[in-house]
Amino acid sequence: MDDEGDITVLYAFGDATSETQHDVCRAVAYDGTSQEILFALEATSPSLRPAYNDYAAYSAANTDVTIIRMKSGGKLVGAYNINFYDASISIGIGANALFTKDGEYIFGTQSWGYYTKYQNKTYNPTAVQLDTNVFRYIPDSSECFYQASMNAA
Repeated sequence: MDDEGDITVLYAFGDATSETQHDVCRAVAYDGTSQEILFALEATSPSLRPAYNDYAAYSAANTDVTIIRMKSGGKLVGAYNINFYDASISIGIGANALFTKDGEYIFGTQSWGYYTKYQNKTYNPTAVQLDTNVFRYIPDSSECFYQASMNAA
């Protein structure tokens, strides 16, 4: 969108093919260091979840986080899919809960339990309660999250 409010670039991400698959953009941020616009999507489409076949049997209907990086002129730089792998847990992104600091992405989520390479919190099905999480993601680092990079295609 330009300074006048006119849309100059329009992309349709994802390939949701059913009533149960919806890809929703929940947050947009600007990274002044890289001069990129970041979009945080709750993704269910297989095309926005590149490791989908590895964990689809466990969590095909759940939502993952997909962060899309784009230059202000509309050039797609890349994207990252962040998921709970085979834990069968959805990640819900807080509305407008994404910002950057020193090249790192910080975003807020909610889930019923969570599961990373180092931590696991399961939920009680008889007393279901949402957990609120704040994640710090360092691009090109696989330190904690289950993730897969996505190319511009």
